[in-house]
Amino acid sequence: MTKFGSEGTITHYALRITFLLPGPPSVPVGGYRVVYTYANHLVQRGYHVSVVHAGKLGQFKPPEPTSWTMLRKIYRYWTRVKPAIVPPQVSWHTFDPRVELIYLPGEPINRVMPAADVVVATAWTTAEYLLHYSQNKGERFYLIQHMETWQGQEQRALATWAFPFHKIMVSRWLYTEGVKRGLSDMVHIPIAVDHHTFHPGKVLDRRPPSVLGMYNPSAWKGGQDLITAVIRLRELYPSVPILLFGTVSRPAELPQSIDYVQNPFQVALANFYRTYAIFIHTSYREGWALPPAEAMASGCVFVGTDSRGNRDYAVHGMNALLVEPGDVEGLVRNVSCVIDNTELQKDLQEEGVRTMAKFQWEGCTDELEKYFLSHH
Repeated sequence: MTKFGSEGTITHYALRITFLLPGPPSVPVGGYRVVYTYANHLVQRGYHVSVVHAGKLGQFKPPEPTSWTMLRKIYRYWTRVKPAIVPPQVSWHTFDPRVELIYLPGEPINRVMPAADVVVATAWTTAEYLLHYSQNKGERFYLIQHMETWQGQEQRALATWAFPFHKIMVSRWLYTEGVKRGLSDMVHIPIAVDHHTFHPGKVLDRRPPSVLGMYNPSAWKGGQDLITAVIRLRELYPSVPILLFGTVSRPAELPQSIDYVQNPFQVALANFYRTYAIFIHTSYREGWALPPAEAMASGCVFVGTDSRGNRDYAVHGMNALLVEPGDVEGLVRNVSCVIDNTELQKDLQEEGVRTMAKFQWEGCTDELEKYFLSHH
């Protein structure tokens, strides 16, 4: 809600803002971290923020643990009562205590959602629910962080882009895709980096040759490409330290000569970024991609794929080295160039840190706040 002060300055009441997420994540997820970070910043500005986690989504059938009738009934009963008995916890993110975290036992239908002035869908699965909310749930917004075509329902997912919501695109790539589809009620607000956590340290020294990468088994994340690349690099540079991390257990095909850490704490991850010289990222498509951005902000040279969303901050030859998705040999060549060229490493490091310094959460929250208020 917006009003004008005596001298024409814009002031505002404390908006009630609801973010709707698909469900509580047990492991770190970039899209969730973006929402949680916005929630923290908005409550610090005096807004009332609720983050609602769906307990179930109607678009997908829950997995059945067995075909036995009695066990099926027990399983269904437990999934209904578990949220009340054992409340979910998001242990990997630190919340401002003023953020209200809501964990629904079932679907996020209209009658269980809090009254608000602004309500924000954060995925296509939540946008379908938002379409049917009553007016007292708030003005409807849609935070689009990806094209979300990986769940096998591409047409249904992209159809939500045409819903009558105010849309927030996190990258120029997504904004351009929206323009191609004839959308007009959009704004481009990029993601930022937590510079208190992800920074190069006191001095940006040249780091000894070393390689870091994030592994995700999903095909669109290029996990197999990453493994192929680091195996090749191990052959070329037997003594260069190589470390992969991820939320899943160690890939069986990964040689023991390559280190792997499952679910590192954020402090440990930030230390990896500050210690290793090169960060490899192999995604085919990303809405923005936080890990390469965090790595660059920490003084790590980003060598990876042009996943489209990362064009907001990564420019080939200026602050990163990029290849088309799937070009494993190109990745290996680019990593070799950095290992073998001290000056190139230094230039990419310095320019990467300079670039990422422009992406601040305060600025992004300014733009989001302005967009919310412009529709009240």
